[in-house]
Amino acid sequence: MDTAPDATQHRYTAPMAAAAGWSNIRLSWDKLRLPSQLLIMVVILGALVWYVGLNTLVTTLTRTNPSYFLLAFLAYFLINVLFTIRLIRVLRRQGIKATFGRTFLAHYSGMLTSDVTPGRSGYVLTPAYLRNQAIEISASLSCVLGIQSMEFLVKVVGGGLALAFLLNQTSMRELFWIGLSGIGLMFLGAFALAAIIWSPRAAALIRRIAGSKFLAHFSGGVMAKLEEFGENAMKTRSAIPEIALVSTLCWILKGFEWYFLGLSLGITQIGWLGFFLLHPLITAFGFVPLTPSGIGFQEGAIVGIFLLLGVDRRLALGFAILSRALLIIQDLIGVPQIAKSTQFGLFATKKLMARSGQPL
Repeated sequence: MDTAPDATQHRYTAPMAAAAGWSNIRLSWDKLRLPSQLLIMVVILGALVWYVGLNTLVTTLTRTNPSYFLLAFLAYFLINVLFTIRLIRVLRRQGIKATFGRTFLAHYSGMLTSDVTPGRSGYVLTPAYLRNQAIEISASLSCVLGIQSMEFLVKVVGGGLALAFLLNQTSMRELFWIGLSGIGLMFLGAFALAAIIWSPRAAALIRRIAGSKFLAHFSGGVMAKLEEFGENAMKTRSAIPEIALVSTLCWILKGFEWYFLGLSLGITQIGWLGFFLLHPLITAFGFVPLTPSGIGFQEGAIVGIFLLLGVDRRLALGFAILSRALLIIQDLIGVPQIAKSTQFGLFATKKLMARSGQPL
């Protein structure tokens, strides 16, 4: 009996079965990804609270000086005002006029989204929140990514200075590798964004890689936008000095924000210069994509580094919690804009385009 048809059928059904198996694995991972990230976050935070003691931590937080906390809150507010002005100025380089009020709310919406997404990646949704000003996503996305790449580079410089500061303040050479890992995270982020935006060859290579059958499931079609905002990104290059200047000013204000937070808890071992230098290095751990906004990793970095600088562990963890809470509380300003974006179908449009096979 001729078995050729069976062999031919097997040749076609085997790949189909493998593809179906991979699809099932991917669906299973999609369901487990968020629970696993939350589990990692809870385990790390639980370990930190256990290390300090829950009662001790609660007592420390209840003794927070409200005046210094409000000063830290004001410093963060001024940072976001500068962030908004920076975004408006870069948009104008593209010939796009944006109002301060709406852009301010869109920025806060992006910040709030980044507070709950792995690697703080949610800020790239800011262009969606800008659509109520009839701004094309391809243009605003190139501005946002251009700003982010320059901010990463500024933080790389800051991280290097922070590492030198820590090595000068402590005798633990092992700290070099901890700091180097944080700087490495920032540099990789800056390099990837800069390559995508300003190098056509790199963009084409990354687009081909992201368009592969394996990675297309994770890229979500975002890479398809590269062709659209490639030309716009070249215009963003002219704003590099301005972006770097505003990013540095925000870094200085962030030093004051952390300085006032420290004073609200009675931390006097670290002065303004120390907080100014430490912030870029420590916040780099917020970009670890294993938990939402690196929660747990950044707090662990704060506790570890503060302990090396002579800060009591209860104050160190209290500072970590207050710094996180301050961001989330103020970023709630963006909730109405997120609600409006959902109401007017920005995300519904995304789903519709995904169903029709159009690039997002």
